[in-house]
Amino acid sequence: MKKSMGWILAMVVALSLLMSACSGATNGDQMNKGEEADSGGKKQKVLKFWMRGSGPNEALTRSIASDIEAFEKLHPDIKVETDYIPYADVEAKWNTAFAGGTAPDLFEVGIINIASRANLEQFIPLDDYINGWAGKDDIIDNIYKLGSYKGKTYGMGYIPAPNVFAYRKDYFAEANLDPERAPQNWEELKTYSEKLAIVENGKVVRGGFDVPKQNGSFWLEMFGHQNNSAIVDEDKGIPVFNEPAAVEALEYLKELAKFSIPYDQSKSETGPFRMGKSAMTYISPDAIGEMIKSNPELEGKIGVASNVPGKVPSTFNGLRLFSISNTSKLKDEAWQLIEFILSKERAEKRMEDLMVPVVNKSLADRFIEMNPEMNGAIVEAVQIGSGRPNVTWSPLFEKYSNQGYEEAMFGVKPVEQALTDAVNDLKKEIGQ
Repeated sequence: MKKSMGWILAMVVALSLLMSACSGATNGDQMNKGEEADSGGKKQKVLKFWMRGSGPNEALTRSIASDIEAFEKLHPDIKVETDYIPYADVEAKWNTAFAGGTAPDLFEVGIINIASRANLEQFIPLDDYINGWAGKDDIIDNIYKLGSYKGKTYGMGYIPAPNVFAYRKDYFAEANLDPERAPQNWEELKTYSEKLAIVENGKVVRGGFDVPKQNGSFWLEMFGHQNNSAIVDEDKGIPVFNEPAAVEALEYLKELAKFSIPYDQSKSETGPFRMGKSAMTYISPDAIGEMIKSNPELEGKIGVASNVPGKVPSTFNGLRLFSISNTSKLKDEAWQLIEFILSKERAEKRMEDLMVPVVNKSLADRFIEMNPEMNGAIVEAVQIGSGRPNVTWSPLFEKYSNQGYEEAMFGVKPVEQALTDAVNDLKKEIGQ
């Protein structure tokens, strides 16, 4: 965090766009795919594109509009018509469009949308296009994995949104810990948590490491993955967050919770670390920027690392992707636009304009140079991060993993029983 405030504030504006998981559109639904329009006496193919967001004035949507303008100049026979779908309206809008035969050619989506739409055969596999693409080897390997469902790629990611491990360097110094060195493994994380926590009259008043008491599904996933648990077997489509590695991960979190101030992860903006009441957490880079914006004295006092590994390195990684509709008559043209937006030239412009991470291997060093400490952690996090489970019942997973997590954290049931009961309840609801 040694760059200027100007860079940090730019990151706040840019990266705050990235963590949304919903979508929707605005202008009418006249979707005659492949229709032609006159343009100076020449016929054009009209490519319909739906992008998630509140409208054309967002920084990211302006950036994509610039990409489209440049694409149209190279392809004067193609006209791209963009509609913007409010995040809250995404699923309803998409359902109506597919039911009525008015779906666009190209969608901008989140990881959570991939499995359900692929399962309904509403998105096409992109593997044949990818295999014939000259730029395929320049894309970070994990990006393909995050856009896949049952062994096929249904979404091409273009902006990742990882969480990084963050810690207060000033609190480390107070506890005689090296402020330039994050904990290196779970054993050290627990030791550091105990040293950094401040307890008064038996109550933690400053936490060592944030562990939520409620809505901790996200933490169960992240620490489960670090302990080499699948949490959800996506190939078989079954929940396994009661397997021994997951149980061990939650038991470890319960130990860390002894040095944490209880909070609700669904209200992460009031989490202890963000309120200055904790020394360590996992957090999005934009949230770190918001903290510094609110309190400029924090600049230089927040250290970052990609993760603190257990048996394996892992963290959370969100992702914005493009998917092609199975009803499109312009699939090749839609893929051409995806290729263009993901090209090194356009990705580099987006990176520099918005200060956002990119998925191109060839741009990683350039991105790190822009802010070595923070961006080095971000690049590593993108390479190792996992998204939410890519299964059709992902929202139900969250419901029942939260159930098991909270029953264990509040001591209602032993950890193994809480997770096993939650898995069985989930299997019953999804008919397994």
